Amino acid sequence: MKPKKKILITGLFISPKNKHLIYRTAADQLYEVFQNNKIPVIKTSALLNKFTRALDVLATIFFKQHQYHLAITPYYGTRFAFYIEDISTRLLKLLGKKVVLIAHSGGLPERIKNNPAKYLPILKRADLVVCPSGYLQHEFKKYQIESILIENVIKLNDYQFIQKDIFKPRLLWMRTFGDIYNPTMAVKVLAILKQKYQDATLVMCGRDTGALQEVIALTKELNLEDSVSFPGYIQTNEKPKYAASCDIYICTNKVDNAPVSTIEMMAMGIPIVSVNSGGIPFMVTDNFNGLLINYDEAPAMAEKIISIIEQPSLGKQLAANGYQTSLNYGDDAVFKKWEKIFTQFSYQYKNNQ
Repeated sequence: MKPKKKILITGLFISPKNKHLIYRTAADQLYEVFQNNKIPVIKTSALLNKFTRALDVLATIFFKQHQYHLAITPYYGTRFAFYIEDISTRLLKLLGKKVVLIAHSGGLPERIKNNPAKYLPILKRADLVVCPSGYLQHEFKKYQIESILIENVIKLNDYQFIQKDIFKPRLLWMRTFGDIYNPTMAVKVLAILKQKYQDATLVMCGRDTGALQEVIALTKELNLEDSVSFPGYIQTNEKPKYAASCDIYICTNKVDNAPVSTIEMMAMGIPIVSVNSGGIPFMVTDNFNGLLINYDEAPAMAEKIISIIEQPSLGKQLAANGYQTSLNYGDDAVFKKWEKIFTQFSYQYKNNQ
C-alpha cells in the first residue's frame, strides 16, 4: 500500500536560478536526503525575495493541504524569518497538520531570554522540536521544551580525509565576514604566530556582510598583507583544495549553534582550534576532537596552535577523532534518526519504494 500523503518541507531551497546567489541551506540538504531515500516530498520555496517567498510558502501550505499530513519547518527567529515561521506554523496547526520544527541559529536562546512571549509560542506549537546540537536542547530545557537531537547532514562523499603527519602554521578560517564571527581575532592570532613562525599564513574564506574592510585594514596595520589571502565564498567542491593547503582550522565565532564548517573540516582531517562559544562545546570536546579556548582570547588560541605544530602526534589524534565525529553527520546516520520520527507519526514510506 502506498502512502496517501507526502511530507512538506518549508525553507529556502536551491534552484538553477539562485544556486550562485545563496548558501545551501539545511532544508535543502535534508530534502536531498529524503529524495535519495525515496521519500515523497513537497518543498517550498526557492524564491529569494523574502516577501514573495513568504507568500509562496503560505500558498503551498494552504493549496496543497490535501497532499501532506506532516510538515517540517525551520525556526531561526531572525527578523523577517520569524514572521514567516510564526504565521506558517499557525496555519499548519489550523489545518490540522503535524509540525516538526527544526530549531536553528545560535542566537535563539538569547532571543527567547529577552522576549519569551514572542519566541516561545512557536516552540510550544510544534508537535516535535528537533535540534541539530545539544546546545539548543540544553537551552530549551530551561523553558520545559523537550526536543530530540538530529544533526545537520553533510555529504561525506564530498570530502576527502587528508592524512597529515606534520602541521605547519598554515591557518584556515571559513565563515561570513560579519561581527558575529569575530574575524579580526583570526588576524590577531596570526600576528602572534608570526613572532615565532615567519612563514605563518592565514586563508580567510567567506562572503562579506560588513566586516571585510575592517579585517583588511587590520592586516595592513599589522603588516600582514602578504600573509593573509581572501578567496571569497568557496563552493563545497573547492573546500578540499583549501583543506589540503592548510593545516589547522580556527573558529572565532561570538555565537553559533552547530557550525557545519567545523564538521566539514573534521571530515577532511583538519585539526580544530576553536572558541567555546554557544553550541561549539557540544560538538567539539577539548583535547579529543579539537582544542577549545575562551572567546576572543587570541594569545590562548595561538598557544593551542603552537601545541599542535610542536606535537604532531596531538594533531594526528585530534584529526582522527574528528573524522570519527563527522560520521555522525553523514546521510545514513542522519536518515536513521528521521526514520524514527516517521514511525512516531505513523508515516509509512517503505511500501512506496
